[in-house]
Amino acid sequence: MKKVFKIFEKLFEIPSRDVYFASGKHRKMAFVLALILIMSSLIIGWNYYDIMWWVSWYRIVQREGASAVLFIYTLCQPPTCKVPYPPLAVLIFVSVYAIAMLVPYQFRYIILKLCLVIVPALIIFYIIKKRRGFDIALIWLLSLPLIQVLFALQFDVLIAMLILLSTIYITKKEYSKASIVLALATLIKHICVIILPLHIIFTYRENGLRKAFEYLLTFSMIALLFCMPFYIVSREDFINNLISFHASRPPQDLSIWALPTYLLEYDISTYSSILNILWIVPLAVTYLATLYIAQKEMKKMLKHDDTLTSIALFTSLLLLLFITFNKVGNLNYLVWFVPTSLIALNLRKIKSFVSLTAILVLFIALPYSLLLWCIPATDYRQSFIAEDVGYWDARTVFTQSINYYIIYTAGVFQRYAIMPIRMYVPSDVLDFLEIIKMLNAIKRILVAILIILAQPLLISLIYLHSNVLKSE
Repeated sequence: MKKVFKIFEKLFEIPSRDVYFASGKHRKMAFVLALILIMSSLIIGWNYYDIMWWVSWYRIVQREGASAVLFIYTLCQPPTCKVPYPPLAVLIFVSVYAIAMLVPYQFRYIILKLCLVIVPALIIFYIIKKRRGFDIALIWLLSLPLIQVLFALQFDVLIAMLILLSTIYITKKEYSKASIVLALATLIKHICVIILPLHIIFTYRENGLRKAFEYLLTFSMIALLFCMPFYIVSREDFINNLISFHASRPPQDLSIWALPTYLLEYDISTYSSILNILWIVPLAVTYLATLYIAQKEMKKMLKHDDTLTSIALFTSLLLLLFITFNKVGNLNYLVWFVPTSLIALNLRKIKSFVSLTAILVLFIALPYSLLLWCIPATDYRQSFIAEDVGYWDARTVFTQSINYYIIYTAGVFQRYAIMPIRMYVPSDVLDFLEIIKMLNAIKRILVAILIILAQPLLISLIYLHSNVLKSE
């Protein structure tokens, strides 16, 4: 074991001005814990509700041929299929799942998570380690927003990696690379476009109007290169999936605007048009105010040798404002700003940052997920899904989210074990947890409480970053 640690130390540990862990022993323990969490996440399961839509894209391509991917927005129709993602997300998942199909079903989790989550997470680890040292990079691997996505599987770690890379490139004056990478992030989840004005302001302040225009032109050309073929063949369906769907969907998850959604459930459709207008106001005001402050701070920024810290700080702020005031408070969004925050914050602020994000995941996001799927599943109930304005069988989604590879492995082990081993399948787990089914009676109230409790934590994160800005 000591030899293994020495190898890791030679590979990763470099001199750092930021020492977070008290001793080498604590550092090694933290690193081993990170490895255990990553390995566990590879095999336990995923969020089946999201994955089933993605797999439907692959099945269309498998059935219709590779050229069908271009017509995916027309061929993929509700209620059996939906594709509210930009084209690059579709291309990435279909390609990776085609590779995953080459291995047995039980191992597909591993291929998908390696490509979509683990590899981007390790790239972020390397970037942070190079900038801030091993200790701060290790905090990234142990951050609960990352662990949450590792277990659920989503595109958000890939998004976080691309946002971090674009931040690195623009402060190194590699504007073409920065615009290409940010465009790629936007082509996976279009909300990443909120970073674009910050980059254009910075480029203009540092190198003038021509460079800023070139940045915008490169970004636009990459976006059009990917989107135009899909738009030409699917026009209305393309617009409906990428714009109309998101514009009309009710507020959901941890957004404060989602309170009426979970209290009214299906009846929210009556009021969603009003809420779809209201949420824009505070987001627009705070977003524009932050950009205004950013452009005023650019002169001070450019005098410093280290512009990366300032740009990373404003990037995290813009992402936090969107997560806090947007009508969709998706749990996976919390990972977006973690890398740039670890780049921007000093050691004392990082300790507060880690505490706030840990509380958000452990005491807000995790209980919310249990209330959404696990608790209704114990009582054979349906769960209301805001984006569909409909109900899904919670037990089916829960059991399909657990990797049967674990059960298969336990079965093999049982065959050769001297003592008999009690086997559990996902439905057994739900039966074991049957005692908590009483919470279904107050589920709406509990969800509302979690949404309310999430707001001061998000505001605290905004204040933490703003406070750093004031002290600069």
